Amino acid sequence: MNVVAAKITKWLALLALLCLAITCYAMGNASGAIALVILGFVFEGVFWLFGHKLFSRKKSMEEQSPS
Repeated sequence: MNVVAAKITKWLALLALLCLAITCYAMGNASGAIALVILGFVFEGVFWLFGHKLFSRKKSMEEQSPS
């Protein structure tokens, strides 16, 4: 798998996690199901952990390249 395809896959996975979190929040608030709100929190946490890993790797790669 080339580098561009890997980056696109990671960004799409990150976007999917964010969409799942928002959907769970909306459905949980509309129906009053606390389990969906908790699931939204879980998806949001994974989003931030996965996103932080992606951003920190990009930043460290930019710092290592000579200017």
